Amino acid sequence: MKRQARLLATLAFAAFTLYKAPNAWADTLEKVQDWRISLPNTWQPSEQALVQVRNSRLALANNIRFDIQSLHCTLAAAQPNTPVSLENLAAYEVNVDHAHLRIADSVLQALVQAELQASEAPLRIRQVTTQTDGMLITGDIKRLGLWIPFTMEGTPAVANAREITLTPRTLKVAGVPLYKALLATNIQLQSLIDMKSKAVALQGQAMVLRLDQVLPAPKLSFELNAVQLGQGEVTVLLGQANPAPPFYCKADCPANFVYTHGGELRAAGMVLAGQPTLVTGISNGSLPIALHDLNSLISTSTVQLRTDGALWISAQEGLLNPAETALLNTGEAAIAQLEGLNSGLEAVTLAVHHATLLSREGIELRVEKLLASTQSTDLGQLPIAKQTVHVGEISLSEAAMNTLMNKALFNFEGSPIRQVNTTIGEPHLQLSLQVKPEIFGIPLFWLPAKLSGPLLISSDKQHLEFTPAEVRMFGLSMLPLIDYAGLKLSSFIKIDETAVKLQDNTIRIALGSALPPLQLSTELRAIKTVLRSPLGPYLQVHVGTLPAEKIGEIYNTMELLPLGLWMKTPEFTALGMRTGPTLGHVYNDPRKERLVIDLAQYPDLLANATLRLPRSERVWVSMPSPGNGSQYPIQGHRHEDEAHQVPHHHQ
Repeated sequence: MKRQARLLATLAFAAFTLYKAPNAWADTLEKVQDWRISLPNTWQPSEQALVQVRNSRLALANNIRFDIQSLHCTLAAAQPNTPVSLENLAAYEVNVDHAHLRIADSVLQALVQAELQASEAPLRIRQVTTQTDGMLITGDIKRLGLWIPFTMEGTPAVANAREITLTPRTLKVAGVPLYKALLATNIQLQSLIDMKSKAVALQGQAMVLRLDQVLPAPKLSFELNAVQLGQGEVTVLLGQANPAPPFYCKADCPANFVYTHGGELRAAGMVLAGQPTLVTGISNGSLPIALHDLNSLISTSTVQLRTDGALWISAQEGLLNPAETALLNTGEAAIAQLEGLNSGLEAVTLAVHHATLLSREGIELRVEKLLASTQSTDLGQLPIAKQTVHVGEISLSEAAMNTLMNKALFNFEGSPIRQVNTTIGEPHLQLSLQVKPEIFGIPLFWLPAKLSGPLLISSDKQHLEFTPAEVRMFGLSMLPLIDYAGLKLSSFIKIDETAVKLQDNTIRIALGSALPPLQLSTELRAIKTVLRSPLGPYLQVHVGTLPAEKIGEIYNTMELLPLGLWMKTPEFTALGMRTGPTLGHVYNDPRKERLVIDLAQYPDLLANATLRLPRSERVWVSMPSPGNGSQYPIQGHRHEDEAHQVPHHHQ
């Protein structure tokens, strides 16, 4: 097992090294860390999504790509009251306020030719050649069943808000100049070719391109302002020439980005529920976005959650390397085995392996293995959701026990116990503390005391019970005196709280109530005392409701599970971002051998997490380590010496 642990750690270290090699993404984040959103005071979230694009190459199909210098638009679903599904290009409409587009000659040729072919027009375009002084079109005209080559040269112009016209300066058919002859004889080119296409037409001597008809889905609504010719490309200006942006970058904007705000957008199994989203590339070139293949974009991207609710998506940065892929496959196989071993798992399955959880009071729970179910599919709500633990192994060090006693159990107003110092022994637990007893309802002064005895599990399997076998004050044993008087410790010390009660001579601890915000619904099975380990002595509490014969096989399977928290859920939600059925993996750093989560810092940790979606129905969540660290060492899997475990059974 130790060899397997070392192997996994080596693979994870290699994964981290390869993943962190590019610095471009970090540099981009540094540039835009002060980026903010500014919207008009009158703007309200709606079904429409505001979109701003800078320096992007947008692909609608394999051969249909536009270079977008800038774009301002809104997206709206074709059907009211439905989300915008970006993968279905026919399911939404684009209302363009402004656009600066560059269309390469090859793309323009493909667009026009596809329309001509679909309409069975007696015209086909073989090549479009653009220069700064004009455009040359080469193609064929069908006459009397024969395709006759032609060339047309001229300068495109804007006819109205939707059409581009090309009036020829020269026209050659089969190499013969005909344009002057057509003019001289007053014969219209329109009369010679029967065109039935809605997107490409002949009007008089001019060829007309209706831009709103020739462009494939999604449906565009715009005003055409100008056409500019360049070397090998056409620049098209739509809408306002210099629009006031509805949003801006407070600091320097990235060289390329797509920004969205509002609406509900769906793509590649991921849903963006209106939160601000900034998509950037790692280079200063164009940001490639293929609307017809958004799965590739999502699978190669890194999603950075932010404290202000926005998302940063870095394209071309999220690919898994072979080591990471191996870890993902290993985790997937282990989860499948766990589901097979416990077919009674509820809808959402949680598996935790080698993790340290810090409660709100700072109590460190060392979780070696834990299998649970929850009804929550929201990663943000996970710590406060009720968890049904099927089987688990939780460790509490002496330091953790002290924090539990002083900050959780005996920290209520009027507590008669304070300054508890815990010593874990074999088999007894020893508590050095100060106590303020009362006689006839009158509190006395604080007195030092030492209590020692076994820590057991209650008969209802819901409480830890500490019944002192010895109570010493001022060097004297007090229990014989109390027993002789026919009294109990509860006669002098009053404790009746949700998490801790003193009943007769027994302190009863409701562990599940003492660890907010965690809500653990389970049974306590056994306690083991580990005396010698690099961590010092600690208590190991075994919990769960599964039959004993299943536990060994489940634990062996969980040893195959890579470190961290694994979540198998029909829906995955994090800060407004949703996915469909998902296997999620939460970790801090692939180089480390423990997941550490400070639940008091959890909202900030989640809001600064990084997500990757390597493939459909898979989410990797890299959560920052807590700022104050952990008392436990990060390196190393299991530190207990099995020869010195002393089991304590319930009463």
